[in-house]
Order: sequence, then structure tokens, then C-alpha cells
Amino acid sequence: MTHEHDPSQALSRSLSRRSLLEMASLAGTALALGGAGLLAAREGIAATASAAGDAAALPAADFLRLSVFLTGGQPLDATLAGRYQAALAKRDPQFGDSARALLTLIASSQAASIDQLLEAPELKDTLRALTTRIVSAWYLGIVGQDADAELISYAEALMYRPTKDVLVVPTYGAGPDSWGEQPASSATAPTSAPATAPISASNERKSS
Repeated sequence: MTHEHDPSQALSRSLSRRSLLEMASLAGTALALGGAGLLAAREGIAATASAAGDAAALPAADFLRLSVFLTGGQPLDATLAGRYQAALAKRDPQFGDSARALLTLIASSQAASIDQLLEAPELKDTLRALTTRIVSAWYLGIVGQDADAELISYAEALMYRPTKDVLVVPTYGAGPDSWGEQPASSATAPTSAPATAPISASNERKSS
């Protein structure tokens, strides 16, 4: 029996201002480090938008800056960012164009935080859904859903950051809130009932 639980399903269905703020608070974005990261990401996004081209592939540095902004300004690993970007782009042929449009919107709206971005009327459903996928990927460590789900990072998923210095992240399992295949039973059930032993001649004489 296989029991699959996709923790990103609820996040991918809808995105609200409150949900992203909760995720940002979980990662400790109220710390001073987060504010500095947001400012740096905001300035980098503005520079990117002013020089944006029509190249199909989004530069890795641009995706990293976008990710830093969307997750609240905390520092992120560039190698992991590349893996998330590749997994997201593999599932969405328009990912590069949509990400560039989101970068342009952040710059033009002058949003200083994810909170302000989510309140911008120019944030249409397609870009809101993209924001959901990017934030979900970083926090859960998973891209995709159900059979298409791909584990990118387990221990480095952002949802573990608040307790990383206190609790050791388990190293077992296929990912957060997941189940593996149930081991097959080694015992084989009998296919038929054992035959009844024949009545002996002595037993027949006793009964007569």
C-alpha cells in the first residue's frame, strides 16, 4: 500500500498575503539580516529590470535575487537556487518569461517587501501563482505535485530554519510529510486448508 501526501498541494492552489507573511515569519525574516537582504535584493532586481533582455533562459543570479526577495530577504544558497530554477523551468516552458515579468513588476511597483508586492493591483493571477511555486519550493524543498514531485532539498528546506540550531533535522524518509512503500510481507499464506488425516482402522474398530 502506498500513502502519498503532497505538502505543496495546498500552497499551489492559492496564495494570500497572510500565507506568505506566515512563511516569512517562520524563517525569522524580522531579524536585521532579513532587512539587509531585502534591500540588496530590491536594488539588484531594479538593476535587472532596467537591463532585461529577451533571452529565453533567466540568468541564475536573477533567479537568486528574486528568490531572496520573495522569501523575505534571508540569504539563500546559490547552488540550491540553480536546482530549484531548473526544476521549475522543466515543468513550465514559460517560466523564464514569467520570472522576468515578475522582476519587472517588483521594480516598477517599487515594492520594498513581499507584503507590498502582494498588495500591488498589477500582480495578476499568473504572476501570483508563480510566486506561490517559488516560495513553496524553497520552504518545502519540493517542486511539483503527486507523482511529478521532485525532492530538491530536505535538510535545507526553509521551514526547518527556525529550529535548525535547536533540533536536528531527521535524515530518514523521502521528504517532509512523506511515506514510502510498505515492505512486502515475507510470510506466504497457505493456498488451501491441509487435508484431513484418514481415519485409521483401529479408530474405526473403536467406534463400532
